[in-house]
Amino acid sequence: MAHAAGVWLPPAPGENAWQCHRHRSGGLNERIGRLQAFSVCLASPVQRLEPPRGHVALVIGLGDPIRITSLTAPDTQGTYGSFLVGPDHPPLIIRHDGQRTCFELLLSPCTAYELFGGGTQRLEDRVIPLDALLGDTVKRLTEQLNVAASWGQRFALLETTLSRYLERQPWRVRAEIRWAWHCLEQAAGAMTVSELVSTLGWSHRHFVRCFRRYTGMTPKTAARYLQLARALACLERTPEKALATVALECHYCDQSHLTREFHALAGCTPATYRHQCLGYSLSARPPGARSGFFKTAPAP
Repeated sequence: MAHAAGVWLPPAPGENAWQCHRHRSGGLNERIGRLQAFSVCLASPVQRLEPPRGHVALVIGLGDPIRITSLTAPDTQGTYGSFLVGPDHPPLIIRHDGQRTCFELLLSPCTAYELFGGGTQRLEDRVIPLDALLGDTVKRLTEQLNVAASWGQRFALLETTLSRYLERQPWRVRAEIRWAWHCLEQAAGAMTVSELVSTLGWSHRHFVRCFRRYTGMTPKTAARYLQLARALACLERTPEKALATVALECHYCDQSHLTREFHALAGCTPATYRHQCLGYSLSARPPGARSGFFKTAPAP
């Protein structure tokens, strides 16, 4: 059954409104990091920053499309309904208006490999339209989601469709690599390659090569993004928490280490993210340079 948070209230004229529904997955719960849906009705354009979180993000959209720009390459922009982005994607600026419902699934790279095979290896810094990977399945699925009578039916439909699609695919990830990913994920990146190699009894080179083949990242890179995901979750859950405490809880050496890694991967400092990027959206601005997206950064 779906677990929903929030009740939809039609917005007053000139106001924005949004709702979020979270789903407790059944058959795919071990392979999906998070499954949730958003519905928005926007009276004026908004934008938000979407940092990478170490998982492949699969988004299925209904209604008005969104515009996506890489924060590191502001001259590149695309318009998407349903799409896929990799676990190590650059920070993205999401701009949209009008009415839209989207379902967001955070998949482990191992599950994404089994769904799409080598297709995930083409992600890197790209946003890939979902129909380029799933073909007509996307159109049929969005049509069915659009007419479903409840959120519970929509989530069940989504889970059933993906489960059946997954069963038909020939690609499988080696059990050792799935285990290694699970260890890194559970430790939020706070685990060394040496620890994994020692348990497996593999050579360092062989392990790194196999891990990269199935996930598209080296184990060290995956650990950095999973550590960032934990820091993002900590800031979103308790934005008032001191950054030094966030650094300690997320296994960074100190606050300076957190700030360097956060800026390198998320495109801004944790202080800027906490003060300007939390919440649903920011006021929309025209596309600009990396620094132009943010206001003057507050002191840490």
